[in-house]
Amino acid sequence: MSDEGFGGSSPPDDYRRRLHDAAMKAAKEAVASGLAGRDAHLMQAVKALDDLNEAFNVLSERLAEWYMVLCPGHQMRPVELIDFILKEGLPEEDSIIKGLASTAKALNDERKALEGYIKAAMEEIAPNLSNVAGPILGARLIARAGGLEKLAKMPASSIQVMGAGEALFKHLKAGTPPPKHGLIYKHPLVKGASKKARGKISRMLASKAAIAARVDFYSGETVDLGDLKEKAAAIKAKGRKKHECR
Repeated sequence: MSDEGFGGSSPPDDYRRRLHDAAMKAAKEAVASGLAGRDAHLMQAVKALDDLNEAFNVLSERLAEWYMVLCPGHQMRPVELIDFILKEGLPEEDSIIKGLASTAKALNDERKALEGYIKAAMEEIAPNLSNVAGPILGARLIARAGGLEKLAKMPASSIQVMGAGEALFKHLKAGTPPPKHGLIYKHPLVKGASKKARGKISRMLASKAAIAARVDFYSGETVDLGDLKEKAAAIKAKGRKKHECR
């Protein structure tokens, strides 16, 4: 029998290629199916964490303002004030303030528990992304993208400005400078950098996060993506040298 009907490949080679392609497709579908339920829970946890953060901030601010009526000029931070009220106690007529402090403490405790859940989930679902971005920021990137699969298919440039929708809209409509970072600004390496270095560090982190998300989704293996602190330090040092030469 002629091999012409197989595009130049012999029947066994063509069969093996098709079998390999089918196996790879099945494996990817299995991985996607397995992750679908888990990252859905992760996305809900991130949204719940945002709700808890907002509720705690609003309640603790109200508590601080109310306590200011009793003790003008107090300088305690919200968590310190809550602990102080619950430990020291207040006159009977101000017991309502103690009740609010108890509610605020419960919200803060729940917030810590939820952060622990997210960290554990990220170790299971996206360990490489967790190493690059940190578990909370990594989870936020997954949630904003709509799942790990969608994040894994995003280019690094999109990950870099994810969450900067308003600034991007102004850039496109009014010609303002394009945003250099979005959610990734919350990464300590970006937040702690000078204004001039933030864009380059954001680009580097977005590139690493894109690779990490792809590895997490398609293979699940843990890979070494290099020392991010060292890379950020090199970017800062290069920027300082350029500044000195001027």
